[in-house]
Amino acid sequence: MPTTLRRRNRQELTLRKSFVEAMRDKLAFHRPHTRSISLLRPAADTRNAPSCDLHYITPPTFYSTPHSIRNLPVEVLLYVFILGSEEDPLLPLTVSHVCRFWHVLAVHAAPLWRRIVLGSHYTVWQESICRARACTLDIEFTSHEPLAFYEVQRYMHLVMPHIRRWRSLRIVFTNYYQPFLWNAALSECCTRSNHTQVPELEELCLVYRHNDDTKEFCLFSGRAPRLRRLVVDGIRLTWLPSLFQNLTHLDYTHHGLTNGCYAIQEISNLLRVSSRLKQLGILFPYKQHRARPPSLEDYCPSALYLPMLEQLHLRVETKSIPIELLVLASLLNTPGLVELKMIDVGCQRQPFPNVNKFWKQYSISPSVRVLYLQDGWNEKKTVVYVTGLGTLEWLVLGHGRSETVRWFCK
Repeated sequence: MPTTLRRRNRQELTLRKSFVEAMRDKLAFHRPHTRSISLLRPAADTRNAPSCDLHYITPPTFYSTPHSIRNLPVEVLLYVFILGSEEDPLLPLTVSHVCRFWHVLAVHAAPLWRRIVLGSHYTVWQESICRARACTLDIEFTSHEPLAFYEVQRYMHLVMPHIRRWRSLRIVFTNYYQPFLWNAALSECCTRSNHTQVPELEELCLVYRHNDDTKEFCLFSGRAPRLRRLVVDGIRLTWLPSLFQNLTHLDYTHHGLTNGCYAIQEISNLLRVSSRLKQLGILFPYKQHRARPPSLEDYCPSALYLPMLEQLHLRVETKSIPIELLVLASLLNTPGLVELKMIDVGCQRQPFPNVNKFWKQYSISPSVRVLYLQDGWNEKKTVVYVTGLGTLEWLVLGHGRSETVRWFCK
């Protein structure tokens, strides 16, 4: 009689590690070919963009969860990441932890890691410098809390070896006073050496309103051929043609260490050097001067010719228009000016007491098409005067941070 053989103990099917790896390689070899998309770089940085180790990034053929963002090309997705990193310095780390494909894309995109924010996250920005490879760097050092002299110097010392790769430098100290901060931040940038030159620097921002150091700082061995944008507040710079003659955008806040005719003479000299400006902003901040300002009655400065200037922003944060700004504005010769903005930083309710005197000395260029008057600049006689200009197209009257009235003059 035949018997039925039965298994007493049921055994689970187990695969060895070598067998699993062999099957994985076999399946990967026969995987259908997908279209490889090359990793393009942003058009604004094609000159300095380094070559990536991974020349082609292939998006996965399937995802566990469908989403419309999966349909974006790699180039568009990478460009979105780069735009987001300009607002949030930690965004590259965030997107690299979303999925494996985003991680590969983020790690091998050097322009995504170019923004270096100095601060407490030492390991973060140190890793960013490594992942940026040979790409130019945007150095940012902003502090709203008091920092000691040695702390500022230590942060700047760590990024100084990469100074020839700097594309922009932004140093902002606000809401507190500490002595010798500019010495700590810029001492190594003021040495005369080829190692302190910045051949790739395009933007520079130096802001520290509470500075009381009267020393002039000569930066980057006196050479920055690509520098186009400059924001200065609370620092005295040596205005050399090799540094600032190619500027197109200047936001200048006077350091307050000089006043009267000395301040006007100083600003006149720097505007003659930077005569190629297209946008200019000027502000004389409120500061208590120890010495009485020199008289301007016998002071006869020469006119300032800015043929390429298109936008002029005159800002006032005091209760009246500073005499220095009044005299300086009367010297400006701007035949190509298109937009004129008169900004009241303090947003006071009453017009400036000397606003009519300002308009008697300052003549609006016939090329001006847009005029913006805010708060203290907004006076009835002024509005009547400017509306009579035949070439003016738009008159904007602002109150606070908003526009209240916009008139089309033609």
